[in-house]
Amino acid sequence: MKITLISPSNPYVCIKRGRRMPQLALPLIAALTPPEFEVRIVDEDIEEVDFDEEVDLVGISMMTSQARSGYRIADEFRKRGVKVVVGGIHPSLLPEEAGEHADAVVIGEAEDIWGEVLADFKRGRLKKFYRAEKLIDLAKLPLPRRELLHTDSFFSPFPVQVSRGCPNRCSFCSVPLFFGGSYRFRPIRSVIEEIERSDKKNVIFLDDNIAGDLDYATKLFTELKPLKKHWGAQCSITIARHPELLELASRAGCLALFIGFESISKNNLAGVKKGFNHPEEYAEAIKKIHSYGINIMAAFIFGFDHDDPSIFERTVSFLIENKVAIANFAILTPFPGTEVYKQFKKEGRILTYDWDLYTANQVVFRPKLMSPEELLFGFEWADRAFFNLPSIAKRFPANWRHPLFYFVLNFTYLDIRKRRPRPDETLLREVFNGAHKVIV
Repeated sequence: MKITLISPSNPYVCIKRGRRMPQLALPLIAALTPPEFEVRIVDEDIEEVDFDEEVDLVGISMMTSQARSGYRIADEFRKRGVKVVVGGIHPSLLPEEAGEHADAVVIGEAEDIWGEVLADFKRGRLKKFYRAEKLIDLAKLPLPRRELLHTDSFFSPFPVQVSRGCPNRCSFCSVPLFFGGSYRFRPIRSVIEEIERSDKKNVIFLDDNIAGDLDYATKLFTELKPLKKHWGAQCSITIARHPELLELASRAGCLALFIGFESISKNNLAGVKKGFNHPEEYAEAIKKIHSYGINIMAAFIFGFDHDDPSIFERTVSFLIENKVAIANFAILTPFPGTEVYKQFKKEGRILTYDWDLYTANQVVFRPKLMSPEELLFGFEWADRAFFNLPSIAKRFPANWRHPLFYFVLNFTYLDIRKRRPRPDETLLREVFNGAHKVIV
């Protein structure tokens, strides 16, 4: 019997082949599929979905931004009499909606119930909803079937996941909802053995917060050191309060950390339950991380309730002044189920439920202190001001230890920005009316 597992595309996300980050959800589901099934993985960003292929069951995993495409794919297969199972974070949070397009909806982590789904499918008795009643034991997970991915189409580092969940409860984030507020880890020995199997020099950890548990992070970095790999990961800015851990990370091969700064406004951070970030400490924290030769990829979100049109210039000025390697700008997006979503829905501020636009680079709600147009164009302006050649040159001195990494990453972001659908240039000028200059 044949199963096709599909990752849908999104028309507003335009990333060139070879610059995409692979996800491990579908390869992991494939690894949990009994050998009596022949499994294929299709990434719609890389190849077209063949609706006329001979397949017995289709599984679709989707985030909110992929939902409309995922539903379209599901509807097309069902028209042809093929059974469709959907899962992932969006169907888990809106199962009734997802159920309108699928024969079965998996709610929550799929690993422990995938076998039940397949058994029911073989008997011709698929249930409409399958809910994960408990969180899975990460120690029992098999290695993902990476060989089913088009590896030549992805960013080159070896992807690894060591944990699920996050110890924080930021009100704009879906992670605590999906993972039940938990923060769990794989055994460090199994993580190291998985990395040892790869001949790749570079590793990327896909976790939401690799340093959320200091003891685990310390042990992991200690075990990573003898492997002589280069790696990057996501974590909180609070890692700067632990210089011994930063030094260990550096010695273990850490090239870069993706850090959720989110805002330079203390009021914004308090309003979204991220008060453990202290903007007055940002500059010193950046300096400390740089001192260990670690590049910073700083994530900032625009559109919080205390943001007015000055936030864009103030944020870009701060980043260039502190010579941050990469800025990942996003527009606040009220993802279903989050506290921000519930607040905006109650206040009547959500402008659209077109899930295609829930990419964090489009405006789907009405901000408090600016117009939706100002938010969209300010976001575009910040990207342009940060990722221009004078800015790249000015920020380099703090990132000189890894010059190839620095320049490749900056020009990759430049390319992504150019490919993204953008607002009309004339409107952009009219909204800002010459008030903002490129800061270099």
